[in-house]
Order: sequence, then structure tokens, then C-alpha cells
Amino acid sequence: MNMKGFFEIAKEQGIEKGLKQGRTEDIERGADMVSELNTILAKEGNLETIIKANTDKVYRHELLKKYRLLR
Repeated sequence: MNMKGFFEIAKEQGIEKGLKQGRTEDIERGADMVSELNTILAKEGNLETIIKANTDKVYRHELLKKYRLLR
């Protein structure tokens, strides 16, 4: 393998590693937002709202916007 091939492979591996790390961070950020939303709703005593938010993506998204949790 020549140096050009080596650097191309290293670049591809670096890009893949960065993408994987970005996906992991996005998943963690999303989980944190949903957890924060559930905490807010629980403090308000909204068990039915929590259940609906956990089963209805559109409704959950609306609540995340309402409580300004989307970043």
C-alpha cells in the first residue's frame, strides 16, 4: 500500500469514527430531553400526558417545543 492509500483509509476511518460519535451524542441529547420533559410533567402530576408523550412522537415533539427543551 502506498502512502496515498494509507492516508485515504485513515481519513475514511476518522470520518466514520466522527459520525459514530456524533450519532451517540445525538441519542444521549435526545434521551436527556425526554427525561427532562418527563420530570416536568411528573412534577405537574400529568401521568396521562407522560404516557401519551412516550407513545406519540408528534405529541412528544409538540411538548418538547412547548417547554422549550428542543435545542
